[in-house]
Amino acid sequence: MAFVLHAKEIKCPNCFYEGKAQVKGTGCGLWLLFLTILIVSFVFIPLLVIVPLMFLWLLFKPAEQICPRCKYPHPIPK
Repeated sequence: MAFVLHAKEIKCPNCFYEGKAQVKGTGCGLWLLFLTILIVSFVFIPLLVIVPLMFLWLLFKPAEQICPRCKYPHPIPK
């Protein structure tokens, strides 16, 4: 899950598609894990240090952008 403002323009070497990429992996699964660990951290105090680091990682990791036509995972940015 990453913070994505817009899909990038790509060129797919697999199917020769040119246009906007499909953003993959921006679902809420990791946010749900983050909230669960945050709640548990009030019982297990050392997690109070790990949870803010995890939150920053969730915000700043780059989103995976794939080809919408053939689902190729490594398109070339334009």
